[in-house]
Amino acid sequence: MQFFELTKRQLEAQSMAEYMTQLTYRIEDNKLAVDLMRVAEKLGDLDALFGTRYERDFNEDEKILVNSVKIMMKRDSASPVTA
Repeated sequence: MQFFELTKRQLEAQSMAEYMTQLTYRIEDNKLAVDLMRVAEKLGDLDALFGTRYERDFNEDEKILVNSVKIMMKRDSASPVTA
């Protein structure tokens, strides 16, 4: 693997970060929106050469938020999209 290639975990983190960013527009709780943006930024650099590491750089609250958003993403992708 070359240094510029993305792993499956990095691709999933990127899509989750994008999803979290979209959630901030629908949330009225300012603290939660800020937390989502902060975690989304960390996920954007996950496992990069000098980037963040999930085990080291995420605190327990951020890990809970990531797991909750992951469940929401699965639920949203499983439901049919109506236009």
